[in-house]
Amino acid sequence: MQVKNTDQAAGSNIYCNQSLRPQFGVLCPDLKSVLDAEVFASGPEGGSLMQSLGCSQRIGGLASIVLLLAAAIVLQIGTAAPAAYVVLLSSGLLWIVALADRPDAATVLNRAIESVPAGLCVFGPNLQVIASNEQFARMYGLARVDVKTGTPLRQINEIRKVGLGVSEAGVDMIGEPGAAETSQSVHELGDGRFISVSRHPMASGGLVEVHRDITSERLAEIHANETLQELIEKQYAIDQAVIVAITDVKGVINYVNDNFCTISGYSRQELIGQNHRLLKSDAHPRELFRDMYRRLASGHVWRGELCNRAKSGGLYWVDTVITPQLGPHGRPVAYMAIRIDITARKEAEAQLSFTATHDSLTGLLNRCALFDQARIGWGADAQSSRLSVHLIDLDGFKRVNDTFGHDTGDNLLRAVASRLRLLASEQDLVARLGGDEFAMIRRAGDDVRETAVDLGRQIVEAIAEPFEIEGHQLDISASVGIVLCPEQGSNPADLLKKADLALYEVKAAGRDGHRLYQPAMLEAVKGEKALEADLRRAITAREFELHYQPILNVDTRTIHTAEALVRWRHPVDGLIAPDRFIALAERTGLIQPLSEWIIQQACLDAVSWPPGVQLAVNVSATQFKRGNLFDVVMQALLRSGLNPRRLQIEVTETVLLEQQSEQLQTFRRLKAIGATLVLDDFGTGFSSASYLTNFPFDKIKIDKSFIQGLHRRECAAVIASAVALAKGLGISVTAEGIETETQFEDVRSMGIDFAQGYLFGRPVPYDRFMCPPMIQDDLSRVRRPATVGEN
Repeated sequence: MQVKNTDQAAGSNIYCNQSLRPQFGVLCPDLKSVLDAEVFASGPEGGSLMQSLGCSQRIGGLASIVLLLAAAIVLQIGTAAPAAYVVLLSSGLLWIVALADRPDAATVLNRAIESVPAGLCVFGPNLQVIASNEQFARMYGLARVDVKTGTPLRQINEIRKVGLGVSEAGVDMIGEPGAAETSQSVHELGDGRFISVSRHPMASGGLVEVHRDITSERLAEIHANETLQELIEKQYAIDQAVIVAITDVKGVINYVNDNFCTISGYSRQELIGQNHRLLKSDAHPRELFRDMYRRLASGHVWRGELCNRAKSGGLYWVDTVITPQLGPHGRPVAYMAIRIDITARKEAEAQLSFTATHDSLTGLLNRCALFDQARIGWGADAQSSRLSVHLIDLDGFKRVNDTFGHDTGDNLLRAVASRLRLLASEQDLVARLGGDEFAMIRRAGDDVRETAVDLGRQIVEAIAEPFEIEGHQLDISASVGIVLCPEQGSNPADLLKKADLALYEVKAAGRDGHRLYQPAMLEAVKGEKALEADLRRAITAREFELHYQPILNVDTRTIHTAEALVRWRHPVDGLIAPDRFIALAERTGLIQPLSEWIIQQACLDAVSWPPGVQLAVNVSATQFKRGNLFDVVMQALLRSGLNPRRLQIEVTETVLLEQQSEQLQTFRRLKAIGATLVLDDFGTGFSSASYLTNFPFDKIKIDKSFIQGLHRRECAAVIASAVALAKGLGISVTAEGIETETQFEDVRSMGIDFAQGYLFGRPVPYDRFMCPPMIQDDLSRVRRPATVGEN
């Protein structure tokens, strides 16, 4: 028979089989032994609970159940505070039972079971429900009828399986008594909850189960584990990416990570306990560290870029953030430094900075950096010391490039840079401005002029020493222009301009020397600028005219050729010789239109001469560089009707120094139409002999300087050698600059083919030029008729 007890105050219903109630008294000794083994280990609270349990046994069987259930709760919770709560609850229940006139044990039992903050279910030896609370049913979504007294455990499991969607294996683990010993397990339900189940088998049979919802605890544990794993991963990432160190307030290292050891080269044992000054590189001023320590001591974060020295002696850069760890009084007790290795970035920045300020070939400063570091032209910020600026140009460098190639030329420039560095002091600045042009700036005191001139002399002497490059001994010279600062200027562009004027004076004087700028040089340039403007006007106004000088056949003493020479008929200054304007015309590019006019006008003049007289026309290097010489010649020939075989094209070695393949092509085209090619000023250059074998020349003209020096043995030897060389190559020879009969007889005896000079006639205008068949006199053998040579 089942009795339904209703306790309205507690608001709960318990189904209890009265026939089973005596079994509680039988089970109590077994449960008491379980509590002795598991509950009393919790401390004094367990002992108090045991005393209450003994008291309840003396009062009655139902009171014992109260202490049994309380002990089970203590076993599940396992802490002192809930144990004390259970003891107070049990003591109160015992007091109520003892004082009741007619104690109702079932009511006390119901209240005790329902007050347990966990799901509780007690099964008898046949695994049928003896007692359970509302928390147990609610935990699994069961009705009270589903867990009424006498309900088999397997039936409860089947209901739970359907209601919660729990697998059969899961349900078995939750409810089935799988062992004869106390066990505890945690299970996750289908709805995401976590349930902790404590099972306590009785020696005499039966089972006590305590079910507790630990979802919040388990989720907190999972979150804590995830957070811990995230922290571990972040710590690993930080250790791989940054350098971490912790020091005390005195800078003694207490902690370093692996990355710190890797980049510094020190082991952890070598770093711990050492002062951080162990890594000092001396790359920073003391003021930086004073500011750092002052800021950290005040509790502020410091950030900056530091250069440290590794164990190997190498330097490395780190972007550093140092954070003070504050103690209870707000004062730093330690410092944590987090650093990022920026060595690669710093090296790249240094390389970019070096590239922006230095010449890539020689490693010297470039033009911009030279004056920037000298602080010239900075106004009020300019340094007060006196300076000398030396502009250096290499003489003959182009010849090295053309003869040995640009690689050899580059190595020569590097060697020149090395010699200039040796001449420079620590305060001097050396730069390559471009090509074969260098510059040096020297600081000096009151004797700046003497110091500047002496340095110019040293530079010339240093460059004059032979260079050994790739097995070749190369001889070059230097021309140096010098300007003083601030006496002669303070603007960088103005200083370079004046130094260039002094350099031009050196080159005009024969190169291989040095010269200090003088104000008269600037006046000369101004005059040249005025002359250039006048020259441009003259070309447009056609103020030029051609004069012709005869070239004789030595054997027949007849005029063989007439050389066209340009003159400028200035409206104010009168007739101007070509040595005053030809060089200027070549520098300014005006030679191009002037040369075209000369070729066209000369062909028009020559067509009226006797057929046996040829025309010689000088062609400038600029004409060749433009690449239209052949077209200009063909146009002049077609316009004038002159036979190409009567035209001689005279060039100097300067024409051959650049673009030899293009020049050779032009020569071949001119030779193909019948023009004669003449190498002028032979003997004055360095590689004349090689030009004779590389270019299809028909004639050479020995420079007049050798004719004037015929009385010297070396000049006579040069002429004789040139004649022998030319004859061997089938090339005829012309001697120019002959002024005396003796000179003429001497060159004729050497085998000269043609002769030119004042002895035979000066250059005269076209309308005064006559072509007699022979110029001869019985007394002097050579006569100069007025119609040919007088002005």
